[in-house]
Amino acid sequence: MSIGELYNRGEKIDSSKFGADPGISTEPISSKVEASPNGVINSTAAYRCKKCRRVVALQENVVGHVPGEGETSFEWYKRRSGNPFDKSSECECSSIFVEPLRWMTTVEEGALEGKLTCAHCEARLGYFNWSGIQCSCGSWVTPAFQLHKSRVDISTV
Repeated sequence: MSIGELYNRGEKIDSSKFGADPGISTEPISSKVEASPNGVINSTAAYRCKKCRRVVALQENVVGHVPGEGETSFEWYKRRSGNPFDKSSECECSSIFVEPLRWMTTVEEGALEGKLTCAHCEARLGYFNWSGIQCSCGSWVTPAFQLHKSRVDISTV
């Protein structure tokens, strides 16, 4: 049963269901990239706080979503000026959505929505809402734990 289904049923969500904190790993994160026996390079994307460089999520923590219809899916007052049907001006999502992780203290304390701040330097990284958030592409993600790409650096580990 997913965390979203537990929330919808009104059940208390145990923090053991949260993903491990990638900033506190049991194995050291090395900067070298290892090659597998067949010559393919094994590396994974890591998302780091731009302010203090702490790892806040790994690619395996990212929750994918199907891109929406862009600006046409927003209320009229939330749309930018210009032709809403011009898909050439569409850009990629401005955020990534991740599973709830143990460093998200406000989530673990039971809040239904709020800011996501870095566990090390308290910089604001994003927002969460158990009822969902609309992505910049127009798609709804529920439950949503959103990290703004402008607040994190993407590196490989």
